[in-house]
Amino acid sequence: MRAHLPELLFAALLLAVLPMRDLWAPDEPDFAQCVKEMRLRGSWLLPYLNGVPYSEKPILYYWVMKVSAGLLETLTGGLGFTQGVAAWALRLPSVVASVAFLAAFRRWALRFLPVGTAEPAALILAVTPLWFWQSQFIQIDLLFSALLAWSWLCWLSGYLLLRGEAGGSGPDEAQVWFLKAYGWLALAFLAKGPLAPVLSVLLLAAFLLWQRDLAVLRRARLTLGTAIVVLPVAAWYVAAGLRGGPHYAYELIVLQNLGRATRAWDHVHPWWKYLEYLLGDFFPWSLLLPAVALHLRRERALAGPTGRFLLLAFLVPLVFLSAVQSKQGKYLLMAYPFLALQTGDLLRGATPTRARRLGALLAGLLGVLVLGLAALALGAGGARTQAEVAPFLDLLRVLALGLGSGLVVVLVSTVRGQGPGLVQGVALGLGLLYLAGGTWGFRLLDARKSYHRWTAAVQPLIRGRQVFYWQTLRSGVMVYTDHLMPEVRSAAALAQLDPEARLVAQRDEWEQDAWGNSPALRARFEVLLSVTTGSGDILLLRKRSG
Repeated sequence: MRAHLPELLFAALLLAVLPMRDLWAPDEPDFAQCVKEMRLRGSWLLPYLNGVPYSEKPILYYWVMKVSAGLLETLTGGLGFTQGVAAWALRLPSVVASVAFLAAFRRWALRFLPVGTAEPAALILAVTPLWFWQSQFIQIDLLFSALLAWSWLCWLSGYLLLRGEAGGSGPDEAQVWFLKAYGWLALAFLAKGPLAPVLSVLLLAAFLLWQRDLAVLRRARLTLGTAIVVLPVAAWYVAAGLRGGPHYAYELIVLQNLGRATRAWDHVHPWWKYLEYLLGDFFPWSLLLPAVALHLRRERALAGPTGRFLLLAFLVPLVFLSAVQSKQGKYLLMAYPFLALQTGDLLRGATPTRARRLGALLAGLLGVLVLGLAALALGAGGARTQAEVAPFLDLLRVLALGLGSGLVVVLVSTVRGQGPGLVQGVALGLGLLYLAGGTWGFRLLDARKSYHRWTAAVQPLIRGRQVFYWQTLRSGVMVYTDHLMPEVRSAAALAQLDPEARLVAQRDEWEQDAWGNSPALRARFEVLLSVTTGSGDILLLRKRSG
């Protein structure tokens, strides 16, 4: 039981958080609506959003969500389901993927890395903020990152066994690891598209050039591996392109990949943005990265293939994604397991003196956070800040107490000069923080962000009527209803609406003099319903007669 403690505790944490909130905009309602429409249509080939084939990503994640929703609705008798949708059921695939990867990741480290690295590395990854967040969120990125990172670890395993850098269980074991790598890569390709093979080719090219070992490709089952990756992926792309039509195929293959990379329409940031993301997304371990770099040099870890591969598995995605126009922190998620392994090795092998220095840094940072939470709970920050945090004061006290518990363990380990104890202390503090925030905190926030209140109010007013949406649809407004809501994007289309139809809009978009809308045109509509959801108001409108 103790051998599996990191993943068991992480699974318990995620399962506690799983049912605590509804679908949160912007992405979760879109995925939920796609699965809802796939189930209604009986479709397995294409996802649909608002009645139209949805080209945002390939099919794998939609498959696992559809299976999860259908299976759990049957097994639970529809517990928590509305219109075939339950947030907790759609969230479960990310939870399963995360816990399964963490278990495999720890077992891999036990076999291929120095003794004592596996447990701290697993704890570091589990409590990394971005990894935890994506593990309980309805998005493709956790599944994709787990598949791609595991593919890379499998390939490294095959290489180490083939070159005699690790003990094997038989002469063919290296070949098995290579074939596993290609199989997982195919699934990663089906999860998020060509980014998986592009990053993989760049990583392996950089690694083998550094190793001066291109000859290994002759023994890495590359021809069979290419077939394993290409054939199932190509089969789906061709079938989906034929079913969805030329426009869908163009958006899926060109716009969502080359377009985002070179002419992005959202999340456009400067090249250094990932360095900024790294500070928060890999917190607090990001503060130890200079020490990790010194450790790699001091211990000559880069003289061997394992150290080189682990470093490149972080640097190659970082450099490539920094060159791409569209940037979000979650895009770099597949690199964090490799940072966790290197950080775990640093703390495993830290001398007492070095552990005390690293511990002082971690303790100082946690101490600042504890004091900040306690100060807010006790009235600091001024009247405006206190008005905003008033509903969360008791929660802030609990968060400070939980994080403070981890701080005590970090301080004790710092005094004793125990590197692994530092990891355990930080993991305890952040784990308690996530537990309280992800249960109590999510429930408090969900009252503002959930679409259930909107749905309950609007459903009687739209029953039996055609409903439209002003500008780009936000799926939360319709996911729990029995309606689709075609988009209205121009003043001319607004003017032609039937008075018996209904129009849904976000207040901030409706009141803009944009897209041809104007005060005179808005005066021809009356507001039937306004419900505050998230950071704005959702409106239901009717065109005045005459």
